[in-house]
Amino acid sequence: MLSISEALVSISKALRPVGIEAVQLDAAFGRVCAQNVSALLDAPPFAASAMDGYAVRFADIADDTSPLACLDVVKAGDRDVAPLAPGTCARIFTGAPIPPGADTVVLQEQARSEGGAVSFLAGIERYRHIRAAGSNFRAGDVTAHAGRRLTARDIGLLAASGHNTLRVHRRPQAAILSTGDELSSRFRAGEGAQILDANRPALTALVAAWGGKPIDLGIAPDRPDALVHALDGVQADLLIVTGGASVGTFDLVRPALERLGFSASFRKIRMRPGKATMFGVLAGLPVLSLPGNAVAALVSALVFLKPTLSALAGLGFEEVPRDCAVLAAPLSAVGPRDTFLRGRLDRGADGRPTFTAMAMQDTAMLLGLAKAHALTIRPANAPPAQPGEMIEVIRFDR
Repeated sequence: MLSISEALVSISKALRPVGIEAVQLDAAFGRVCAQNVSALLDAPPFAASAMDGYAVRFADIADDTSPLACLDVVKAGDRDVAPLAPGTCARIFTGAPIPPGADTVVLQEQARSEGGAVSFLAGIERYRHIRAAGSNFRAGDVTAHAGRRLTARDIGLLAASGHNTLRVHRRPQAAILSTGDELSSRFRAGEGAQILDANRPALTALVAAWGGKPIDLGIAPDRPDALVHALDGVQADLLIVTGGASVGTFDLVRPALERLGFSASFRKIRMRPGKATMFGVLAGLPVLSLPGNAVAALVSALVFLKPTLSALAGLGFEEVPRDCAVLAAPLSAVGPRDTFLRGRLDRGADGRPTFTAMAMQDTAMLLGLAKAHALTIRPANAPPAQPGEMIEVIRFDR
């Protein structure tokens, strides 16, 4: 069995970013830049006023308190602005181009206009309230780097820097297959006891949330030929299979994959829950096999699927971030596997987050996972932990 860190390294070595496509800027939110993007223009493209006021030649007001004739009004969007003659000023508004010859903007609160002439208070500073051309960015400056997931702030910057389309990595297509004769896709009233498939809906949601495009392959029964048929020829960037990867009589996923040429990088991980997690490659297609138990599947997905999708999307192999919290209640010693405990996060009296493990940690209890805020990782063979100790947690809201 591999450790979690060894398994992550093994997965990372098998992954390459998916292909590239061009998208309109308004569809680029959340996508990953495939190349550096440079500004196509200076911003601002001209010297512009940063405030409402008056454009002046500083030399006209530095040592002379005589009013200046106001001969022009310049607003944002004006073009072909007339030069400012000596001994005159121009009314100007925020974002308007500075008239040629002017070198200072005086705030309107520092001026008094009367009969077309404007006088100014003493103490005006030269060059104030002017945004120099290119002071935000210049043509050729990189405004988005390759490998960056684009935020709304990035979209605004890219629009301002002249871009209408971008080259981005495709969203990785992740095909999801559940296995097991016992599973049903939906509840049917009056049909007696039923075990409903929770894994595909949950994994579909996670794939979409983590930047991928889920493909639903349905449920395959526990029959070798049926599994081979379901697994053969999958068209995707990643295949996710849940269930059937342990060592029971009806755990047939690995043999079915191997009939198709699957090469496993590892078959078990030293973790709890999630021991029966397997990864390998089938005809160039990365395959992540998760436990059938819903809690174990989702914990393993958080640890392994999220960085896998990250790497395929061009973001690099980003392991799930960990935060610190103060332990609020004691934890027992753990056995020879790294153990993930579900728990609640609260805010302590000192403002720091606190973690309280859920009373029920049974891996069949999906309700407890839904109510939890985070997981804490107890290293293999860790001794008991006491309240007040600092622990690492993986938050579900990140």
